[in-house]
Amino acid sequence: MSRRYLPLGVDTVEDIEGYQPGGYHPVHLGDTFDGKYKILHKLGSGGFSTTWLARDIVGKRYYAVKIVKAGETAASTEMRTLSKLAAIQSDDCGKHHIRNLAAHFTLQGPNGLHNCLVTEVAGPSLNRLYNVIGHGYAQGSRRLRADIARTATRQLVQAVHFLHSQRICHGDLTLSNVLLKLKPVDDWTEDEVLGRLGTPSTQDLVAAPGTDPGDSAPGYVVEPASMPDAKYFTHDVLLVDFGEAFPADSPPKPEDIGIPVKYRAPETFFESKVSPASEAWSLACVLYEIRAGDPLFTSIMGGRDEIIMQMMQMKGKLPGPWWSSWEGRSRWFDDNGKSHREGSEDISTAPEYPLEGMIAEIGGEDEEEAFFGSEVSKLEPKDTKVPQDEAESMRDFLEAALKWAPEERLTVAQMLCHPWITG
Repeated sequence: MSRRYLPLGVDTVEDIEGYQPGGYHPVHLGDTFDGKYKILHKLGSGGFSTTWLARDIVGKRYYAVKIVKAGETAASTEMRTLSKLAAIQSDDCGKHHIRNLAAHFTLQGPNGLHNCLVTEVAGPSLNRLYNVIGHGYAQGSRRLRADIARTATRQLVQAVHFLHSQRICHGDLTLSNVLLKLKPVDDWTEDEVLGRLGTPSTQDLVAAPGTDPGDSAPGYVVEPASMPDAKYFTHDVLLVDFGEAFPADSPPKPEDIGIPVKYRAPETFFESKVSPASEAWSLACVLYEIRAGDPLFTSIMGGRDEIIMQMMQMKGKLPGPWWSSWEGRSRWFDDNGKSHREGSEDISTAPEYPLEGMIAEIGGEDEEEAFFGSEVSKLEPKDTKVPQDEAESMRDFLEAALKWAPEERLTVAQMLCHPWITG
């Protein structure tokens, strides 16, 4: 397919080929939408939307405005889910850790009709936090301080419990969808906002020879704002992005859910079975990642077989029906589920790697230097191990939450009562 635009020199922006009918809405800094939301900076982008920092020039508050591609159904799902949750009268503490939908509107533009969601402004996702190269913060090299991480895990369980109590599943529980809350920012001037987030950096968008995108494209694209200093973050988290949410009693097929394979429960690979129990598995994976700074499972090539192999390294042989139907098993295991051994040194292709060992290694590969703005105190000191009593509680929790059989796993309600969460 021919390109509409010349390539950019940055890879941190949306796919510029999406600026066409049915795609992204062209946004320029200073634009005002719905009569009051003035665009100041870009917060991020994804395959289906761009998200902007906006100032409500009427209410004098800052918001995140997500402008979804024309015709995308995920926005309708998210808007419907957040509206339903907002209407629930509840003092459940978990509700306070779900991003609030402040408003929504539609925007008619050159590329079609766009759904727009207005939500509170928050800090970075924990995934971004663990991967910010510009702050010297590499994933796995440093972690949130233990007490902050434990607060985040507890609040996330509370948020998911609130969802499940309303028979709603999030559908995309990943570290990317867990954000840190910001301290109050509404009293900041626009100049102060730009001073703390950095002046927007733009790249001109140039049409490829022989093409004329007309009004479908902006004159430039905006790179996302840099992460603010950690002193502006609280220790509280928000669960966001409900575009994949679904009723617990009417789940979609696994192939229709966009959750990365490293967070998927094993039954979704073999039985086309998505449920609150499979979401409990995903939640347990995210909780481990918050505490460890590294994911529980890692798929380098992006495939499910790699993840299933790592599950077996941690838990042992798959249950019979799954084992017999797994076509990729011979790559690592013999017919009895034992790891192949290769080479003159008789090295195992898939050595056992139980949870106890994984937890014991947390903090064992910290880099010499890492810093996090002016708030190094928010980080776990270098080479800090998980204390033995917590390690035992953490292992007990994960073993109970990651049972092969969905009906044997901890429910999210039971997670709330586990000592690793309550402690």
